Amino acid sequence: MINYILDMKFFKLLIIAVSFVAFYGCSNDESSSDQLQSKVFQLRYVENPSLLGKVIINENSDGSSLVTLELNGTSTEIHPAYIYYNSSSEGGEIAITLDPCGCVESNTIVSKLDNGTAITYEELINFNGHVKVHNTFSDIGTILLQGEIGANARNVY
Repeated sequence: MINYILDMKFFKLLIIAVSFVAFYGCSNDESSSDQLQSKVFQLRYVENPSLLGKVIINENSDGSSLVTLELNGTSTEIHPAYIYYNSSSEGGEIAITLDPCGCVESNTIVSKLDNGTAITYEELINFNGHVKVHNTFSDIGTILLQGEIGANARNVY
């Protein structure tokens, strides 16, 4: 009887641990607890209409921004993501490397461009850029989702 009780307690703890990992394990939460403002930009599928996503840019009290990617319908593979210069129709070089998304969400603290230039929350939400989420690092040419951010997002219907 004692072994049965111990087995049940172990089983309950195991269920709780697995649930915790499943719920929080895919999030790379390095965010500041003091977020001031927030702006949401939609990502659109490139080929597969079952894919959905959005980019949320939060202003942190320390002057940095938290860029969160939320994806729905993607595989569990690691998906590299970047903020590029210019609109998606113009194309451009990578401005900011985001943390890759291996599940449904990734979080990246941003305070500068990849070239070292500082960028504030206001500058980021008005940035002349777009976001692309790629299939995998080995298949970087396949774009799963993309969307305009900043000034370019105002021109999307």
